[in-house]
Amino acid sequence: MSEIIDCQLEQAGYQKLSAPLPACAYDVLDEVLDSVVQENFRRRRNGTRYAIRNAHLAVPALRPLLEHGALVELARGVLGQTVALVSATLFDKQPGANWFVPPHQDLFVPISGTTDDLRWTNWSIKAGVQYVEPPVEVQRELLAVRLHLDACPGVNGALEVVPGSHRERLDEDAVAEFAEKAFEVCPAGPGEVLLMRPLLVHRSRAAKLPERRRVLHVVYSAAVLPKGLEWT
Repeated sequence: MSEIIDCQLEQAGYQKLSAPLPACAYDVLDEVLDSVVQENFRRRRNGTRYAIRNAHLAVPALRPLLEHGALVELARGVLGQTVALVSATLFDKQPGANWFVPPHQDLFVPISGTTDDLRWTNWSIKAGVQYVEPPVEVQRELLAVRLHLDACPGVNGALEVVPGSHRERLDEDAVAEFAEKAFEVCPAGPGEVLLMRPLLVHRSRAAKLPERRRVLHVVYSAAVLPKGLEWT
């Protein structure tokens, strides 16, 4: 795990690991996600499925793999031994569900409970789950572990990031000011993992290939929550 800590993650806000996930761990996750029932997917207007929000809640067989498997061990290598699962999203770009995700920071997290701490703001309910924007101190203790289940070259909607943009929470105008040349493409193959800080400005273009592009985006936290709040 020292390789993770000593690399570009803290300086640039992201790091693609040099070795893919072990085949045994990848195969189990791929099998679980490939067997998900259609009703769990969000859909485009044309009926094509494209994502599962809060997959750790929607897919019961997935949660133990994320809380005790290879992905949480990667998170511990960065955040320390005391980490909690925050969320998991399965993105499934395919020919009938292919979209451009504009530049943004991931600001909101699913949460249970309430708090009198006024730094926790912008409460909302999405698909029956409560979301909140935590204080920046908490956001800095989050880590996203992105597992690529399919080939994800630059022409297939690979993640594009602005290195070093993860240190502060930015307003929409500041995010929009990043020029085209500021973004770096992060291609990846099946089983490869990208670590990123959720405050990193990122985007994803529409895929130009007819293949699927599935990515499991899992967020972990080392933050101590105030009394009254729990991760879902």
